[in-house]
Amino acid sequence: MSAAIARSIIHRQLCAMGYGLFDLGVFRPDGRMLLREGWKSERVEAALNWLRHENARGAHIFIRPHGVHTLSLIDDLNSEAIIRMIEDGFQPALVVETSPGNFQVWVNHGRVLSGRGLSTLAAKELARRFGGDPSSADWRHFGRLAGFTNQKPKRRLENGLQPFVRLYECRGCIYPAAQEFLEKVHALAEKAAAECLTRKKSQSNRNQKRIRPLTRFHDDPRYAGDMHRADMAWAVHAASRGLSEDQIRNEILNGRDLSKKGRIQRQIDYAQRTAIKAVISART
Repeated sequence: MSAAIARSIIHRQLCAMGYGLFDLGVFRPDGRMLLREGWKSERVEAALNWLRHENARGAHIFIRPHGVHTLSLIDDLNSEAIIRMIEDGFQPALVVETSPGNFQVWVNHGRVLSGRGLSTLAAKELARRFGGDPSSADWRHFGRLAGFTNQKPKRRLENGLQPFVRLYECRGCIYPAAQEFLEKVHALAEKAAAECLTRKKSQSNRNQKRIRPLTRFHDDPRYAGDMHRADMAWAVHAASRGLSEDQIRNEILNGRDLSKKGRIQRQIDYAQRTAIKAVISART
């Protein structure tokens, strides 16, 4: 492929991706990734000779939008999956053929997704719906830059050459089903957050059920009647199982007669100090 054709292809791909800044990844055969972040499209195009040189020496050439963005990448699709995407209202902004019959698709949501987690969730849901590679579904995944060869050994052609990564389609459009799909993604995110909170509460409840009562420590012969040592041992035990500083303080205040400590404020101070030390100990 001539340099002029390659430059034209790169320009069209970057225009379809619709972003002023890009991250360029050059993955060399020795496993080293050369990362160039926040490049303008003009700078990417100006680096053509260097990229062609690296590619000729076996490097993979990758591209992605810089920072948070409006795009999602679905990797490892066949032509039937792309047809189904279009029929379902997911018209690609960009389709890149990475090897004969194997495609990467970028879709444009029309707005930046708030948060990396939401962007990754959208990519995973798209991969699930259309049979893409789930391991490539995240907010920061690289796609291939067209105009260079795919250096994966398993993609080698029958004639022994590496296939060119080809620009298959580059409309740059927002897909028709964007609003409906993003509503679904937001609902999935809210459901996942609620399930996570439920799991944390359940874990906290299980931990609290495993907390031994303070009286067990008071009666333990290891402490030989030293109630201060017993209180501290119980407090560390309780803190390690998720009890808060206030919960520990209140349990100590109500766990035995603290009148020997003096006035009520001194009793509260004793319980508070014990609780604070226990929480700090549990964190370190």
